[in-house]
Amino acid sequence: MKIPFKDNRLATTAQKVMATDPIIRPESFQVEYMVSEDDNGTLLAKFSAEDDRSLRVGVSSSLSSILTIIETMDELD
Repeated sequence: MKIPFKDNRLATTAQKVMATDPIIRPESFQVEYMVSEDDNGTLLAKFSAEDDRSLRVGVSSSLSSILTIIETMDELD
């Protein structure tokens, strides 16, 4: 999944914040965050899960956290 930000600095900040957020059930859901080197200001999220339900719940939780990060950045910027 590609999540656009204004620049690499904000994408890197979001990546660092998300990296500290523990995954409740790491045996059933994994996510990897990377800042794209090709697309300026793009956070890449790679999700994997053992079943559809774990994927749906994990992606939903991750997107909720990313939305909170974006809203906070908008308020502080």
